[in-house]
Amino acid sequence: MFFGSRYEIGDADEADALDDRNDPRLAAAKQGALDTYIGRLTDGEPYFLLIGRRIGVFGIEGETLKDYSEDELTQIASQTRVLMASLGLQGPLRFWFQLEAQY
Repeated sequence: MFFGSRYEIGDADEADALDDRNDPRLAAAKQGALDTYIGRLTDGEPYFLLIGRRIGVFGIEGETLKDYSEDELTQIASQTRVLMASLGLQGPLRFWFQLEAQY
């Protein structure tokens, strides 16, 4: 689970080529100490990039339970929104619950 922006990435070559030296979004995220994650749902699906605050990773190999108060989530969203705007990161800010199936 992330709060931030989600970007569609093309193919595996494009995803593999992403790093903070050639992608301005990743460079800005690194500068602002934001969390990033590159993944895809399953083989054959497009890759995605999440930038913002990682709130949790859930599943068999991740967490099974985590709780936040409404105030904590509001604070995470507010701080992330300000930081992303100051870094010039564009895109709709949302809470993202992204399944990544094992393949």
